[in-house]
Amino acid sequence: RAAALPPKVLDTALALPESRREACLGLRAMEELKLSGPPLETAPPAEALPEPPPPLPLTGTEPLPIETGSHTFDVQFHPREALVAASTIEGVVELHSFDRDAGTTESLRTLSCHNDSCRVVRFLTERAGASSSSVAGSCAGRLATAAADRLAAVTDIESGKKSWKARMTGKGCALLPMSAEQFAVGDDDGGLRIFDIRQKKAPVRWKESDDFISDLALSRDRQAICATCGDGTLAVYDIRKAGTPGLIAMSDFQEDELLACSVMRDGSKVVCGSQLGVLIIFSWGDFGDQKDRIKGHRGSVDALASVAEDCLLTGASDGKVRAVSVYHKKLGNNVLGIAADHGEFPVERIALSPCGRLFATASHTQPAVKLWSREVADQLFAGEIPGEDLPAAGEDADSDDSDAPPVKKRKKREKKGKKKLTTKTDAQKLASGFFAGL
Repeated sequence: RAAALPPKVLDTALALPESRREACLGLRAMEELKLSGPPLETAPPAEALPEPPPPLPLTGTEPLPIETGSHTFDVQFHPREALVAASTIEGVVELHSFDRDAGTTESLRTLSCHNDSCRVVRFLTERAGASSSSVAGSCAGRLATAAADRLAAVTDIESGKKSWKARMTGKGCALLPMSAEQFAVGDDDGGLRIFDIRQKKAPVRWKESDDFISDLALSRDRQAICATCGDGTLAVYDIRKAGTPGLIAMSDFQEDELLACSVMRDGSKVVCGSQLGVLIIFSWGDFGDQKDRIKGHRGSVDALASVAEDCLLTGASDGKVRAVSVYHKKLGNNVLGIAADHGEFPVERIALSPCGRLFATASHTQPAVKLWSREVADQLFAGEIPGEDLPAAGEDADSDDSDAPPVKKRKKREKKGKKKLTTKTDAQKLASGFFAGL
């Protein structure tokens, strides 16, 4: 049939793309043309796109970025797997696996936990004898969350379903796991509750603070909870007693918002981050007033993570993570230097990995989560590298406590003929006038 076609029709068909020749000649004529006719001129095959090269291993100073779907409030490491959970403003928790050495991340799944912004997320301690079932082979366990919808919830990671939830009077903003079945939640109204997921209502609750609960920490004997508050106080509660009898102590007003806390030095000290950037230190058993102050931050200290009994990582509003020594034998109480720089927005959370080699930061912009090696921080704690853009050691640290290690200072000569001026803030003048009348 192809040979019987008129030459003009055949030439026209050969000039057409192969996809249109069949419509012009017919299927059978196309087959005969391929078998007996002259070879058809076809376009050269398109070159295959080269595969992207594998990511290069990260150095000790480079973070591993993780992008989330929306604004992120909190980030936490899974206790056993290479996995992080990030809570977002949309009320969901995103699960991401990572390989820090290879420099790769993967989004595993998204859990719908709340109808409003999920402010805090924590992995609950797994029950004894729990199986190692996993989602995508990389996670197991349960997540406890608190959100602006006034709900506290527990979600099973494997099934993605809520296994427990409870209503609160205020919006949740701080959460502390205590066991496989219990966790504490602080809210925007100063309320604090201990929930047991085997019960519908909180068996223990307190309402002694007047402002939001910013952070929670457990004592070393696991019998007391420290709670920092936006009203400028630190409260300590006995977890075995509800109501006012459970309040062990409450500090005096510190003339500043307290935003984070960490128990250190074998439980003998409580370090608190403040709005003015000063680390305020209380001695356990003497919570009336602060005993020490560590200066050196250029913004509010919003997050704390203790890496050792005398070593602390702080997250500030200038987007930097700093290494701080607390009653260190050699370094004293000092801001040692910058261990990581997330960006220009505040560091909302610092989380330590179970292995201790990594820490994660959460901030406002994307990538909202970054995973860092502790290499630089450890060098700062060991005194191997100098601090950057910081005051001299001991120059900005105030101490009233006798057990603080002495830090040598160079004496400065005062110029003759000039008197040293002192200034007081309005708050200090008001406080001094108040106490003068007592």
